[in-house]
Amino acid sequence: MIEKGLIITGSDAELLSNALSEVKTKAYEESEVSLDDTQALEALVTCFKTVQKEEQEREKYHSRLSPLHKRLVLGTLLGRSVGADNRTSESQQS
Repeated sequence: MIEKGLIITGSDAELLSNALSEVKTKAYEESEVSLDDTQALEALVTCFKTVQKEEQEREKYHSRLSPLHKRLVLGTLLGRSVGADNRTSESQQS
């Protein structure tokens, strides 16, 4: 079996080590479960993936909503201007 690996050194390794320590501490505080480095890394990756999916869903929602919102605003403005034109012409005819 061939596995892919990643070697992290220097400040990147220190940053990852600190992040994993934070995840382990938080997991223990919330559920009194002790995680090893692999489990903590999996939890961290899962969290990032979840946030990324949520952001993509929000972007999809806003991209669908935006054109509809623009049309509604435009329709409202056009409706007001037509109503204003009708009132102006009605008052002039009186």
